[in-house]
Amino acid sequence: MNKTKVTFYRGTLGMGIVIAVQYNKDRVIFDFGAPFSPLSEVYDGYVKERVAHRVTDALNLGRIPEVPYVFAKKDLFDYPLAAYEDGDLNTAVFICHLHLDHMSEMDKVHPSIPVYVHKKGLDLLEVLDHIEGKKEPRSYTPFEYGEKIQIGEITLTPFFSDHPCPGSSSFLIETPEETVCYSGDIRYHGVNHKQAWESIDEMAKHKIDLLIVDSTTTSPSEFALDEEFARKAKDPSRDFLPGTITEADIYEDTKNALKDYKGLGIVNSYPRDTGMLEKLAHIGDSIGRTSVFEPAYAYILWKLKEIRVPVYWPQNARESSVESELSNHTWISVEEIKAHPEKYIIQNSYANILNLIDFDGISGKYFHLFGEPLVEGQKHYQILKNMLAKLGWEFRSYLNLYSFSHAYPNHLSEVVRTLDPKCVVAVHSKHPENLNPVNAKQYFPIEGKEYVLKNGELKED
Repeated sequence: MNKTKVTFYRGTLGMGIVIAVQYNKDRVIFDFGAPFSPLSEVYDGYVKERVAHRVTDALNLGRIPEVPYVFAKKDLFDYPLAAYEDGDLNTAVFICHLHLDHMSEMDKVHPSIPVYVHKKGLDLLEVLDHIEGKKEPRSYTPFEYGEKIQIGEITLTPFFSDHPCPGSSSFLIETPEETVCYSGDIRYHGVNHKQAWESIDEMAKHKIDLLIVDSTTTSPSEFALDEEFARKAKDPSRDFLPGTITEADIYEDTKNALKDYKGLGIVNSYPRDTGMLEKLAHIGDSIGRTSVFEPAYAYILWKLKEIRVPVYWPQNARESSVESELSNHTWISVEEIKAHPEKYIIQNSYANILNLIDFDGISGKYFHLFGEPLVEGQKHYQILKNMLAKLGWEFRSYLNLYSFSHAYPNHLSEVVRTLDPKCVVAVHSKHPENLNPVNAKQYFPIEGKEYVLKNGELKED
């Protein structure tokens, strides 16, 4: 009997998505990342990974779920899980974007299983692998938005998503009997929000049986400015509610804060979010400042955006594997920046935080634009704030990481309303019960159990 089966291996109660859709012997798996748990992560920079046992250690630590027919027999040793060689499934993996909670564990997937990544995402991955000096990275298959991809009897179509990482995608999955939409991570307050809504309207032309949707912001504590705001935040709309902030607002505030300021501007953003890096590269132009970058970040902008930005590299800094490749870039000395701080915005990563000591005695405004450390509450986040306090610099931050990178509740409700699925499952959320799907039945599947999707209903197989 032909069946469309869905298994939520991980993601129904937090991050680290691994979801499988199967039809007969054809199977597509969406994402393969570890949960994001910075306060309890075993691999904290001190604990070393056991390379030979990386798969079984990851399974025992709960970094990856027990997905059958995915891992090589030689990597499982005596772990009680069916190996790739023991099965006959036609499997492919699709990565919605390159944030680590969606793809960090890809090195553990059997090399014979094809892994699909958007072309722009793959370009970024190749640049990061080069910067990190990876000798033998696994192979990936690129795709483009709107391209139909056939995995046996399953047809997939990727769509644009305005998550901060390049190549972010949503997927429409069609089996001969059912249609599933996996949103990937989504937001609609970024600079490309119009294109993101266009993707939703395009997918809405299909009759969707199951919507699997990123519901990160369903925790009310992140948005409840007052009771009236909390009420409005639940109503479906494409509006920007009073009290919310957009990506464009952050750039405008950064410019305004530095426009007539005589001190140094410092920004810290995430290297995988290349759209923000590009904005920061040009943000000083309108206020008479030059944005300068560490070598690795300058290399990313050069290779991915064809932007040749000025580079600075203080003495005794961590060595960069790409420094020699930036010889044709303009290099700005620390002495020049110290002499004229009002002329510059410098990008500084947490790994090189001690380099800020070179600018002690100069007034500064530090903009924490979702770079590492990612979440307040981490030890490293407090170390960062302690360092800035010693320097006497102003610390400016905006939304927390979850709010900035994911759809606001009213936008999320509008996504569900527009796509009009028969049923919905919230993922990437600690509070899926708060999704408020106004026009669809919501299911709360148990992780690891196999469900049959039939006429908009999920039932245990």
